[in-house]
Amino acid sequence: MKIWECRKYREYLMSVIGPEGSRSGMRKKLAEGIGVHTTFVSQVLKGMSDFSPEQADAISGFFNHTEDEAEYFLLLVLKERAGTHSLKQKLERKLKGMRDQRLNIGKRIDAENEISAEDKERFYSSALYGAVHVLSSLPDCESSEEMAMLLNQPIKRVAEIVEFLLKIGLLKTNKNRLVPGPNHIHLSNETEMVLKHHINWRMHSISNLQFLNREDLHYSSCISISKDDAFRVKEMILETLKKTVDTVKKTKVETAYVLTFDFYEISENT
Repeated sequence: MKIWECRKYREYLMSVIGPEGSRSGMRKKLAEGIGVHTTFVSQVLKGMSDFSPEQADAISGFFNHTEDEAEYFLLLVLKERAGTHSLKQKLERKLKGMRDQRLNIGKRIDAENEISAEDKERFYSSALYGAVHVLSSLPDCESSEEMAMLLNQPIKRVAEIVEFLLKIGLLKTNKNRLVPGPNHIHLSNETEMVLKHHINWRMHSISNLQFLNREDLHYSSCISISKDDAFRVKEMILETLKKTVDTVKKTKVETAYVLTFDFYEISENT
């Protein structure tokens, strides 16, 4: 059960850690993770006590909640701790607002929307956003956890990226798995963000070099050449790129690669 489906924090925790006596050992791990005794966790789950706001924050850290999920969980705990009906109502309105906003995300991805300049700026702030978007198309990469493992990144970081991509329609959920959404994102060479986009992926390639795999293809060279041949080489690269793009459009998705091209006149860029 996902946290957004829950109206009470105990209901959510029971779905995550399992019933009492479960062999998963999650109750003990949770207790150790937030610095309390296992008995106290059991008392809370039975309704005999409540977690403090500080413990709620620690629980969100334990489960790698995104910022929105952590806020929602904290509000669930505060609502249970509230001493007046008025305060409970205020907190419930806040919770309902967050749930409604979450539902609106689902509505947005049913139809194509123009991605705002602000959202594009965030998307192109790191190569990870593009990587997560591409990985969602792979048949064996269905969750934030699987993506985090493939990218060697913290689960919380990837989960926050997934939340953002869901919000802007670049991802959607289908039968509890992540898949590409209906929206697309593209930068023309005239935009300033395209520079950041190129830098992101070249920095990613540089990082990849430290784990050099013989099956990977990396080629770097500084050459002298006639202007006519430079034009011909550029045309050959463009033709190869076009064929590559055409192949990618028709391909059966099985894995993910990084593709970059660099060919420029050194005297004009140094």
